[in-house]
Amino acid sequence: MPIAIEGIVWYSEDLDRARAFYRDVLGLPLLLDEDHVIHFDAGTVRLAIHRCPPGEGREAPEGFLVFGVDDIVATYEELSKRGAVFLGAPAQRPYGRVAYLHDPEGHEIGLLEEPRPGTEGHRRVAPLVGRYERVIEKLAR
Repeated sequence: MPIAIEGIVWYSEDLDRARAFYRDVLGLPLLLDEDHVIHFDAGTVRLAIHRCPPGEGREAPEGFLVFGVDDIVATYEELSKRGAVFLGAPAQRPYGRVAYLHDPEGHEIGLLEEPRPGTEGHRRVAPLVGRYERVIEKLAR
């Protein structure tokens, strides 16, 4: 019985602010927009942002979302122009080039440019990169 993550759900006290961030800053396509919930197409999963019930604010969760990007520097520059505030400039890590930011509720978001073929980083994380490339290929169909 194969299973796969179809969606991720986060809570927000301000859906208007969340909508503006995910749609206008990150550029995710809006799939559904209702009074209590908004849904975005996040590539391989659906990202749903639910309104917190009144009086039940949530603290930002531990952990973070990671979005794959083709060019971290270009993405960093474009999202910065759209109003994203990054925690620092793109940085090289053994598993690729990364940059991090927060959404309006404080959820951490990572952007990852996979290591290029032939690099030590690529050899180290080849199974992960292979999976990413297979997912992207399926999305392109």
